[in-house]
Amino acid sequence: MAAGRLYTITIGDQAQTTAKTLIEVGAAADLMIAIERMWISQSSFDTSENVGAKVEDITTTGTGTDSSGAVVPFVQSDTAFSGTLETNSTIEPTYSGSVYIEQGFNVLSGWLWTPANDDEVIWISPSQLVGMMLSVAPSGSMNFSYGMTLRELGG
Repeated sequence: MAAGRLYTITIGDQAQTTAKTLIEVGAAADLMIAIERMWISQSSFDTSENVGAKVEDITTTGTGTDSSGAVVPFVQSDTAFSGTLETNSTIEPTYSGSVYIEQGFNVLSGWLWTPANDDEVIWISPSQLVGMMLSVAPSGSMNFSYGMTLRELGG
């Protein structure tokens, strides 16, 4: 069994019309977080269209829905997630320019990122913030679902 505590966050069917931050995750001051999986899909549009996904460091937090309570541990007896999690930003965070991933995807297929090996896991240092965003606006309102698999280490 791998070290640390494994958590998932899944947000379902939110109408999106603009490029925006979907998830902002922050590590607690005494823990590190490994991002082990990320996804974006949509369920309301049946025409091929390309949009974009980007994952980047954040220097100043934005404003969104506090979703820390929606983080589910894979092992039910594990403690609650120690970090912070906001979803569906209404005020965008300030990004640092340090981009981990930037990929286009077709809305009919969705976007899935998993590391090819352990060296490609994205690490969030203690007190660091990282955002996953829809970086290209859809042509019209689409219902997107999205999420992350996170592993907390340390403490």
